[in-house]
Amino acid sequence: MIPATLAFALLHGHGVIAVLVALGALAFGTLVTAPHPQPMIPASSPDQDTITAQAENLRSQFEVLTGTTDAIVGGGGSLSALPGAGTAVPICGKSFINTAGVDATTLATPVAGDPAAGGNDGLSIEIISMTANAHTVTTAANKINGNKHIATFPATVGTRIVLTALNGVWYSDGGGTTLS
Repeated sequence: MIPATLAFALLHGHGVIAVLVALGALAFGTLVTAPHPQPMIPASSPDQDTITAQAENLRSQFEVLTGTTDAIVGGGGSLSALPGAGTAVPICGKSFINTAGVDATTLATPVAGDPAAGGNDGLSIEIISMTANAHTVTTAANKINGNKHIATFPATVGTRIVLTALNGVWYSDGGGTTLS
């Protein structure tokens, strides 16, 4: 059975985004909209303010970057800080770079420590290029793999890198980018 929203989008040709929004509603039971989707654990849930719920919500967030000098947050900045974490919001989720030219992005140094205490340890951010440009991700010195600070994308659509934080350093899976 095709829901009315999906059927309407398919019949009237409202594009891929409308279909994806409808499919997101099918998969998760909530209407997903860009740039900040609804949390996976709704605000009405008694679990919403728990550390587990907040961490799960952060992983489901995303952002779409369209500027020429964007700061990457992965969508995590759209949620409130974790309980006991002060004002820090962990950097995690997904970032889609959809800039017509090259986007020279920056990524903050992860905070060492448990996310429950305001740290980033164990959290990941996936950065995906949606355009055929040599985008860059720049961090402070030696903050990627302990000895690099720039990830450069090849001019290929779909190239990605996953960075996972541990003890104040981002560790990379490489993902087709060049590290320097």
